[in-house]
Amino acid sequence: MERAIDLWRDLCEAYKEPDGLPTWEEGGQWTKDKLYFWKRYIDTTTKAMSGASGRRAFPGGLVYVDLFGGPGVCTPKGCPSSRFPGSAIIAAHAPMPFTKIIVCEMDPSMADACRTRLDKTPAAGRCSVLVGDCNELIEDVVRLIPPRTLTLAFVDPKGLDARFNTITTLSQNARVDFVVLFADALDVNRNMEHVYRQNPNSKLDKFLGPDLDWREELPKSTPANSIERRKIFADIYKRQLQRLLGYQFFDEKVMKDGGKPFYRLVYASKSELGLKFWRDALKEDSSGQRDFSF
Repeated sequence: MERAIDLWRDLCEAYKEPDGLPTWEEGGQWTKDKLYFWKRYIDTTTKAMSGASGRRAFPGGLVYVDLFGGPGVCTPKGCPSSRFPGSAIIAAHAPMPFTKIIVCEMDPSMADACRTRLDKTPAAGRCSVLVGDCNELIEDVVRLIPPRTLTLAFVDPKGLDARFNTITTLSQNARVDFVVLFADALDVNRNMEHVYRQNPNSKLDKFLGPDLDWREELPKSTPANSIERRKIFADIYKRQLQRLLGYQFFDEKVMKDGGKPFYRLVYASKSELGLKFWRDALKEDSSGQRDFSF
């Protein structure tokens, strides 16, 4: 059986040549690792759910939702020869096919690129690419999800751009497992004091959700730009997912740039098995290095 790292390298090889379409030209090793973890999780979950027990639990199959889909291919800054597939393309090459792949992308040129690339994958004909703000399109996304399915949702914004009510709307459509990029160092710490604290209708408030007073909850002694502060906000977000949406199983993966925390991936599921699949996915990074802490 071919190893996960070899399957990843084969997929990267398939997208290494320029195709004249836009790419996402930011990010570094952390982006590659993030997408590799996601691929491992998708591969494990789709294989497991295609069995008899999975078909009984979710007769409608599996659905993939990507709220910030991008163009489908990434090119790290300064490394044009290091192209690798984005999240939607990874989903389109899942070993056991998704019933439906639904992508949102605000930039029309990026959305067109993603659509064009998806049309050349094994999932062609099962993909929908919606152009616009996912927070405004979420009802359209939900209408595209067939009944009695398990949805894997990848929420990968640059900042605090996924509102809690968007997550709420999506999660109320049967079973949805999430991976959410929590932009703590990228956005929360950077903007909290001079942008968010004095604005009760801020992006941070919309991201964290209703019935919450984080300003009172955050200890005044917590240093700005600290690991402690970032952890507090991640815990608040998970508590909101549990209290308001019924999620029970969580995990976090801190992604680093040059050894410094950059952002974290928050995993949320209502299934302990889903959590196991996610933690298994984190045991190896995109260079093949094993993590024995799990």
